[in-house]
Amino acid sequence: MPGIVKRFLLFIFTIALLAAPVVFGVKAARQSSNQPVDVLAKYLKHLYARDFRQAYRFISVADRELKTQSDYTRERGPFNGMALEAARKLSSLIEIQPRKQEIDGSQSRVTVAIKLPDANALSELMLEWDEQRLNTLSPAGQKKILATIDQLARDHKLRMIEGEEDFVLLREGAQWKVFLDWKSGIRVNFVTALPPDGTLAALPTMRQTIIRPGDVFTVGFKVKNQSAREITTRIVHRVDPKDVGGYLDLVECALLLPVRLRAGEEQIFNSTYVVRGDLPDGTKVLGVTYEFKVEN
Repeated sequence: MPGIVKRFLLFIFTIALLAAPVVFGVKAARQSSNQPVDVLAKYLKHLYARDFRQAYRFISVADRELKTQSDYTRERGPFNGMALEAARKLSSLIEIQPRKQEIDGSQSRVTVAIKLPDANALSELMLEWDEQRLNTLSPAGQKKILATIDQLARDHKLRMIEGEEDFVLLREGAQWKVFLDWKSGIRVNFVTALPPDGTLAALPTMRQTIIRPGDVFTVGFKVKNQSAREITTRIVHRVDPKDVGGYLDLVECALLLPVRLRAGEEQIFNSTYVVRGDLPDGTKVLGVTYEFKVEN
């Protein structure tokens, strides 16, 4: 299964197990309204569609000061092309109903009931959500998929997932923004340990990120063979402190198995993680080391 598929399915469907509210999408009934529930709807709609550039606009300033739009987008793996178009269509079918709302000055606490399409149930139709395969379909093939989604919706045959979640929004001037509270999250630092002979160069695409329990995120490692011969490399993966390292699950890593690099070749290899929701309280920093080994 392609890496982007695992990230998409895990990001959307682990919410029932991990209680991560940011995986839901909703249908905004009043696009022009700036009420907390309506702002939340717009944000979650983009999030479900993996349109993270747009979702970022609805995140609070307090959070955005800790993570740029490019970092936020890159570590989540946005959809593009046909996958994005289909995900947007599905997000338009999501329903949200406010259950409770408490506004206290510049803060609003909202509880919503959400009903959303089970994208996993559409994997066969969506070619396992493989972006490359979807984007190389003929225009007629792409239209057929979108028409099938429309027909399933009209016939009430789309499998749906239902849940209830709590959110916090902050008033910023005349606008409400979604508060993710990244400041109280866990800082994950990435470093590399390289062979002393200079055969290999490797750097993480981001040296650190801030995440919350239940978050799924991706980091890339730019690896270059600096020698004049083909080499095979793999990594030894370590997480510190060791007593909580098991709470940072490595969902996928292209470097755990040996990979070949031609002389002078440079590639980016991605790793996807999920922070378990039962991470012990008080954990504020995790260190991840990629120790590179050259096998020939």
